[in-house]
Amino acid sequence: MSLDGIMLAAIKKDLSKTLLNGRIDKIYQPDKEEITLLIRNNQQNYKLYMSAHPNHPAVYLTGRDFENPDKAPDFCMLLRKYLLRGIITGIEQPDFERILIFEISLYDKKYNLIIEIMGRHSNIILLNQEGLILDAIKRVTPHLSRERELYPGIKYIFPPRQNKLNPLLLEEKSYAETTQAFNQASYQAILHNYRGIGPNSARELVYRAGIDPEKDFNKLTEKEKKALYSNLLELKEKILQEDFQPVLGLEGDKISYVSAFPLNHRLEKAKGFPTTGELLDFYYEKGIKEKELDKKKKELTTVAENFLNKNHRKRDSFLQELEVGKNAEEFKKSGELILANIYQLKKGLLEAELIDYYDPEQRKITIKLDPQLSPADNAQRYFKRYHKARKSIKYIEAQLMKLKEEEEYLENVLLNIEQAETFKELEEIKDELILEDYIKIRKKRRTKGKERVLPPHKFISSTGHEILVGRNNRQNDNLSRKIARSYDLWLHVKELPGSHVIIRRKDKKEFPEETIKEAAILAAYYSKGRYSENVAIDYTLAKNLRKPKGAKPGLVHYENYQTIYITPDEEVVKKLKSS
Repeated sequence: MSLDGIMLAAIKKDLSKTLLNGRIDKIYQPDKEEITLLIRNNQQNYKLYMSAHPNHPAVYLTGRDFENPDKAPDFCMLLRKYLLRGIITGIEQPDFERILIFEISLYDKKYNLIIEIMGRHSNIILLNQEGLILDAIKRVTPHLSRERELYPGIKYIFPPRQNKLNPLLLEEKSYAETTQAFNQASYQAILHNYRGIGPNSARELVYRAGIDPEKDFNKLTEKEKKALYSNLLELKEKILQEDFQPVLGLEGDKISYVSAFPLNHRLEKAKGFPTTGELLDFYYEKGIKEKELDKKKKELTTVAENFLNKNHRKRDSFLQELEVGKNAEEFKKSGELILANIYQLKKGLLEAELIDYYDPEQRKITIKLDPQLSPADNAQRYFKRYHKARKSIKYIEAQLMKLKEEEEYLENVLLNIEQAETFKELEEIKDELILEDYIKIRKKRRTKGKERVLPPHKFISSTGHEILVGRNNRQNDNLSRKIARSYDLWLHVKELPGSHVIIRRKDKKEFPEETIKEAAILAAYYSKGRYSENVAIDYTLAKNLRKPKGAKPGLVHYENYQTIYITPDEEVVKKLKSS
């Protein structure tokens, strides 16, 4: 989640209020791209967190605890050498860039600790009072970048500035002059031409002006341009007066945005915080949990993928054997031709050229022989190979069918892992893999009773019908075999991994077309076709389902079905989600 210049201004306000004239008592480096400074001010202790991580760079006051290495890294030791016991005398955001400069005094020396919030180019740099770089948490040497170098001993220069305007210097005359060159969608014109304004903030400015964000800026009426200018001016005043209201957007359990102001154009639930530090702690704690969720997903994915690869190797081996087995009739013919010509043959021959009586043209074919065997024994050898091949074909075909079913099962497991949103869902999948012997444990654990049993996803259609969606293969099994009544409607994506979907019948009337369409959207969304168009969804009454004996969880056969083609729509899924 990127922090724009507006959010950084809100952070600067909180830091200035708390840290100015504070003393740096301790410095740590928990990770290679982050540092923490413990600061004493007004008889209280504060923790300043800085991260130059490419995906989530940040700077703010934190209440989080960090695990620090036993041996401090070199950059941390350098910061301790120059900054310990130093006093923070100033915090600046130059020209509304995504940069904060901490001015620190120690005795008669002055230093600048700079953090640049710039995605993969984010960095933390220490300068002396002459503006020379003492070091950077990520050194940039000449062979890494020709545009801008960051390493000890050279003069610090700011990152290359894009040709953007500082919104804090906004005036009506300059606005009128510069906006004549804007030739983009309205929100993009703000985003690409004003410094420090991120995508969400740009859309919000346009939204508050009553303008379609996609409307070309050069097609705006004078009234619309004035309305947009008025909102830019209001933003400028709020920033200058440090009138911020830190909020983040919550979409279920997931954070969708962070902002220094409420975003009226976003539909998600907004959660406000007294300070940017509390907001960002909340965000990064959830971010860490999501990271752990991803880690758990990777572990289970590795298990399923390993067995899927093993499945494919077995399949390829059986297919090769099947090709050999298809020669069974040739073995039989060779044996019969040897017997038909037995008096022309003798022991010791390597091959025989015989007339093929099965060929209408009676052409000769060459049959290989074992010189150690008599003609009769050579014929028997071919008959044995024929019978063995015939038996192996039946066995191989049965094994290939089992492997195909297992492949479908494991593909579904991988989809369930990918689409899982909580640890509980992943634990259910793990339990399933244990029960199916894909994960071995010393003492086999089986889920009993209500242990780790989640209900299926529940939705309510626009006609009031309850729609249930399985979260994993075991749930799909339970949904289709136990929960679904014979007269309920069952849906599933055609020939792809996906969840079982059930529409619960309310009365004796036919299922409304709109409800079937909505359930089909859910079946497509909770399938491998989530990001495809015109996904084929089969549907039939639950009484038409049949589970093969010994089949893996979630596998059913069905008949008397119809097919609908639908494009998954996340907004419809959100709308249907039951409270």
